[in-house]
Amino acid sequence: MSPVPGSDIVVDKFGGSVLRRPEDIAAAVDVVARQRAAGLRPVVVVSAFEGVTDTILGAARVLMPDRGESLRESGQAADSAFARETDRALATGEALSASLFALGLQGRGIAARSFSGAEAGIRTAAAHLGAEVRRVLSRPLRSALADGLVPVVAGFQGIGTHGELTTLGRGGTDLSAVALAVALRADRCELFKDVGGVLEADPHLVPGARFLPFVDARQLELLAELGSEVVHPVAVRRARRGRLRLIVRALEDDAPQTVVRPSRDDDGVLMLAVDRKERVARISLVGPAFMLPEILPLPAHGEGAFDEGGMRVVWAEVPLASAMSAAQSVHASFMYRGPMEL
Repeated sequence: MSPVPGSDIVVDKFGGSVLRRPEDIAAAVDVVARQRAAGLRPVVVVSAFEGVTDTILGAARVLMPDRGESLRESGQAADSAFARETDRALATGEALSASLFALGLQGRGIAARSFSGAEAGIRTAAAHLGAEVRRVLSRPLRSALADGLVPVVAGFQGIGTHGELTTLGRGGTDLSAVALAVALRADRCELFKDVGGVLEADPHLVPGARFLPFVDARQLELLAELGSEVVHPVAVRRARRGRLRLIVRALEDDAPQTVVRPSRDDDGVLMLAVDRKERVARISLVGPAFMLPEILPLPAHGEGAFDEGGMRVVWAEVPLASAMSAAQSVHASFMYRGPMEL
């Protein structure tokens, strides 16, 4: 029996939270080296170092007549001169990470080559600052893999139908990695985070939040749309539709990790998202309908609920200053049941 195409390919995404400085690349290179030693063919996708994107965007805003207000909207017109130049500036952060990561691999005796998003085959709509990924041409990376190279791709970017560099918006490196993994028919896509796997709530707001060894793909997608920054919502959607195995993990092989999988009715969990605006925070509880209350017991400015794809969302808006206490109250009332069995 012939092997399944891409069955030995693994796409690794290293985010800014694990690439805080150039020295951190060494630990990420170790992961790739272990995968190569295990007979896998890794494809690496990297974010900019932590804080670099915000620094670049801050510099752009200082130089603009409206202090960058026009840059706040995503998916800007292809003919926007401000958005074009901002995209080109923002993309340098990921390009730097990709080149340094390739150097790190080469220093370990592993043949590697860095690619821009365009060189890796990521094609987007003709827009800037949040362009939609339209398709992925997998031939450049397949050729690199056939030559025994580890491709290192600058995430968060591609090339639009107008022939210009584009960026994919906040969290876009997740989207780059998943889109490439689906196109390559990879065995899996691994998203490396500083906190390891997925927790049932933001641990900065809910210190008692538990680690989840498994999470429903549609639930995670909803959670991301409701304000959670664990994984880009479009990335989860593409992984779900492309039947891609998605894993959220830390750098250490023996650390707990979260497997994102299709819906199952026998082991549903509740997850909490907090979306903070200027004056209010929306607290959303997400999970199977039979596990959810009709309303959240919070003194709210507004509240509601809706169902989607077998999941239900119950939400309430509270004053911004009450976001932490409200999240902890919901967690204590509906979610905490002691340590979760792994």
